[in-house]
Amino acid sequence: EKVNIPATKSFITIEGAGADKTVVEWGDTAQTLGSNGHPIGTFNSATFAVNSPYFVAKNITFK
Repeated sequence: EKVNIPATKSFITIEGAGADKTVVEWGDTAQTLGSNGHPIGTFNSATFAVNSPYFVAKNITFK
């Protein structure tokens, strides 16, 4: 699944079991076709989007 943390959610920490053990990955690109048959674009291709203040990620890899 894709993750989007909005600006209204602050002070979030995500901690993995190690950068080599906890990996968040998705395969979308800007050219991936959406449900409407058009490319989703760069903004919508994000696997993990964070817009919230005071976000911390530890011991995790994002691909």
